[in-house]
Amino acid sequence: MSKNNLTLKDIAEEAGVSLTAASLYINGKARQYNLSESTCDRIKKVIKSHNFVPNIHARAIASKKTFLVGVVLSQELEASFWLNIISSLEEELSGANYHLLLSVSHGRKESERDSIDFMRSKGIDGLIISPIETGGLEDLSRELPIVTLNLGIENVPGVWNDNFHGGRLATDYLLDNGHRRIAAIGSVGIQRAIAYCDRLNQSQITPHIFPSVKDFMLQADQFTAVFCFNDYLMLELYQATAAAGIDIPNDLSVIGYDNMDFVKFLSPRPSTIAQYKNELGSAAGQLILQLIDGKRDVNRQIVFTPKLISGKSVKKMT
Repeated sequence: MSKNNLTLKDIAEEAGVSLTAASLYINGKARQYNLSESTCDRIKKVIKSHNFVPNIHARAIASKKTFLVGVVLSQELEASFWLNIISSLEEELSGANYHLLLSVSHGRKESERDSIDFMRSKGIDGLIISPIETGGLEDLSRELPIVTLNLGIENVPGVWNDNFHGGRLATDYLLDNGHRRIAAIGSVGIQRAIAYCDRLNQSQITPHIFPSVKDFMLQADQFTAVFCFNDYLMLELYQATAAAGIDIPNDLSVIGYDNMDFVKFLSPRPSTIAQYKNELGSAAGQLILQLIDGKRDVNRQIVFTPKLISGKSVKKMT
């Protein structure tokens, strides 16, 4: 029997399952309706043996869906932070027979708008976005299922890490270890930077944020500790201090942010703030699928709380 002549009834009979079970599996609803793993395996084996390829166009017409989810990221994918998120997100969506349309706006508002327009022209069933521009997303969410990624926007479903809390954790850790001359490196305006400034102001300490490691190194001798707003900046700082003969943590205490995979290879092992990455991608995938299916009684705001990973890069002041 050719794959073109294979019917749903044929698949069900050969797999020894009901027509309903075969239909649910082929239409990506096995997980939603809790089909057993053994049932799915039998159906999958039959489909594979006949090289059967479901007609996605016919399925789309019948269900009024394209089985496409757009994903727009604001930053490049080189950072494993995003790679981990996308990997877990894709796993969730592919389990429901959905596919990703991925675009990166590279921090440009015009590129972000163009990506959204293009994806809508392709009839995406839902959009997951790490937005640069937040205006208009609430209105768009009334027309199209939307989930924001790692940024919370009022009245728009989203999944994110509480980076204000994470920034406060990092700053408190330095304060609790007796540091008072504390600098930071990175972008101003982000939640972890706001938390850093807020916490130091509460302690009547003037915040100092340097835009780059190079700028900080010009005044490094004025500080006993530095909060790097991401681990890539911390990695660069480790290299710069080693070249300058500055010892971590005896001369300078350092804490990073993100808990990237490479952190474990740095010496001394850095303290850092762990964001949830794989969990973020999985939660975003589950939420967009629920919204596409029209479920209204779901948690539309899913927040993960970053945690402190204590290393050996922060010295306790006496």
